[in-house]
Amino acid sequence: MPAMSSTACGKLILLGEHAVVYHSPAIAIPLSSLRVRTTVEAAIGQPQGRLQIKAGQLGIDHDLEMLGMEHFLVQTLELLFTYLGVKQRPTCLVTITADLPLSAGLGSSAAIVISLLRAMSAFLGHPLELHDLNELAFQSEKTVHGRPSGIDNTVITYEKPVYYQRGEEPEFLQPSHGYAFVVADTGIRKSTGGSVAQLAADLAANPTAIQPHLDAIADLVREGKRSFQTGDLAALGEAMSADQDHLSALRLSCPELDALVLAARQAGALGAKLTGGGMGGHMLALVTPETETKVSQALLSAGSPRVFTTHLKPAE
Repeated sequence: MPAMSSTACGKLILLGEHAVVYHSPAIAIPLSSLRVRTTVEAAIGQPQGRLQIKAGQLGIDHDLEMLGMEHFLVQTLELLFTYLGVKQRPTCLVTITADLPLSAGLGSSAAIVISLLRAMSAFLGHPLELHDLNELAFQSEKTVHGRPSGIDNTVITYEKPVYYQRGEEPEFLQPSHGYAFVVADTGIRKSTGGSVAQLAADLAANPTAIQPHLDAIADLVREGKRSFQTGDLAALGEAMSADQDHLSALRLSCPELDALVLAARQAGALGAKLTGGGMGGHMLALVTPETETKVSQALLSAGSPRVFTTHLKPAE
């Protein structure tokens, strides 16, 4: 079998993270400049059925059996083999590399899963249709996040901006305006599953305090959808900043995120908020070509160890 390689992008939640878990809408955009790559190649001369995985960023250089059945890579491959009716594991080497930061709210687990599913299915001669790829990735995400919304695997599978609501068909958005964003790393790595679990516990313990924030975030997403599609930068920025205020009230921000959000706003960002799981990870700021450099420099000065920009082109 010839070697097969596949990549997957990261993701940014523009509006609605966490509320989306509770059947509210959210908007996500692809982070195409940072990717995960998986290569699958035949392992000539190795015992039949030996499947070795090398993933330096995950600290893995093992045969598949050594990872244990609960590991998300094992479960991902078993889901695929079952779906394809594969009885004997292929004798191969799987190599996973990433320039997408891990455990940082940028969809790294979904990107790893999707690149792995794409490369392995192609190696086996049965490349997946996008719908099937998305469904298998969602099932795998459950082993990582416990209660994923499905938005990460959807935006990464299709690599398009998406208006997503759990249980509904995703709506792919066609913005009439190009967008520029600055993304800043807090340097803090947090599990999205942990922040999802914390919010679930808070909601169960005190629904009258928590639910109004979730409802308000849902309203902001609906308003933000119109702004995003029409190119109303000011309104979209206001929705992002208001979303951050609610996320902070839900204990999903942290001092490092708050400092970066403030620095971005003071430097001229139209809106700024955490993106992803929160409690660390990354901050997202909406900028213009005139303010992009100033905001980037302000975020570095505020202590971010890594700042980068990403752009969305308007629909053609």
